[in-house]
Amino acid sequence: MKYEWSLASMKRKVKVGVNVGGGPPPKYKWNVEYLKDARKETMGFLDESQYHHVVDQIKELARHTDPTHSSVLDIDAIEDFFELRDKGGRLGKINVRIYYFVNKDTNTIVVLGGMKKETENQTREFDKIRIRRRKRQYLNNEFNTG
Repeated sequence: MKYEWSLASMKRKVKVGVNVGGGPPPKYKWNVEYLKDARKETMGFLDESQYHHVVDQIKELARHTDPTHSSVLDIDAIEDFFELRDKGGRLGKINVRIYYFVNKDTNTIVVLGGMKKETENQTREFDKIRIRRRKRQYLNNEFNTG
């Protein structure tokens, strides 16, 4: 049996979340793309309702003129990417972190990963390395869109 491998079939996926100008008023000011890996890891600790709550927050972020700062969402800069933080409410006792970066060249918020924060310490070095690697892979076009 002969196997044929292609680089394209081995690439991980990037999905489009929202597009500029879409959505109910006020319209989205930013595109949103997310790595399928980010969704998979986030669904590992959130149920469907909690996941949709986080998605709604990312959509809210896409309505901001500057998605690196917000008066309604809790955002912090970590190196050259950002962390959207939330806990309580629909999330219960879960303290969630969503990592993203802003690609100003394409007017896109790119969701790189998520985690359930269980300590009050700073973001773990392992998580920073994972997010940096995903960002680098995204910028090097190592993901398939679709």
